[in-house]
Amino acid sequence: MRRAFAAAAAAATLLATAPTASASAVAFCDGLGGSWNGQYCHTTVQSERNAVRDIKVAIPAELVDDPVAGPVVRDYLSTLVNNWKTVGVKMVADSYGEGNYQIFRRGDVMSAVFRETYHADGPDFNNAYRTFTFDMASGARLQLADLLKPGVALSAIPPLAHPFIVRALDDAPPPHQPGSYPFVADRWTPDKVYSGGYKAWALTPDELVIYMPDYPVGRDSPTNFTPGIMQWSMDGGTVQAHIPLAALAPILRPEFGGA
Repeated sequence: MRRAFAAAAAAATLLATAPTASASAVAFCDGLGGSWNGQYCHTTVQSERNAVRDIKVAIPAELVDDPVAGPVVRDYLSTLVNNWKTVGVKMVADSYGEGNYQIFRRGDVMSAVFRETYHADGPDFNNAYRTFTFDMASGARLQLADLLKPGVALSAIPPLAHPFIVRALDDAPPPHQPGSYPFVADRWTPDKVYSGGYKAWALTPDELVIYMPDYPVGRDSPTNFTPGIMQWSMDGGTVQAHIPLAALAPILRPEFGGA
């Protein structure tokens, strides 16, 4: 899963290095206090304890100056880099933060998916997903609920998407017995902590992709769900459900593939 995203992110990053778009990336990178190396905006921060935090983010240059997506994307990336710098000042060990992205388009709708990978003092790195979807024709930013017919709640998605969510749960790392806790569908509905509330999602030409959870989750809730069984933590994007829009047609607005 992570290798697949890395490959796609690398392909997306090539867009940011195209000659017609690179000027925007360079200028924005300069504003972040970094240097553009052709793929990433890169900077380092030395902490009070002489630890070094390495920071690099891929910049979607085609969006930076866009009148619809640009303000949101610039604000997000500026906040991300500044937060990583601020934390880096207090680090006692070397660390890094890396940002990559993918862009999906379906007609006038554009989804930008940002993957944040960061490593601090622990033995492993963490991932998080931030997503932004826009109707580029109207200039509106879309929430997942905006794709659904009036009066339809997010809770209507799991029954229709069940086989595709189960498939994503079975395929999720680490390797596990299909259907074993916590990779059971009722722990990943939008009201449960592992799902991230379906906050991280993207619309592709023929799918709704949900990245669950959006940020790392320390443990399941409620904590007594499985007495005597260890509480699982979940990395951001551990489960990525690819749901065909055709399966969701009964609840989608017509412009998004609804019946």
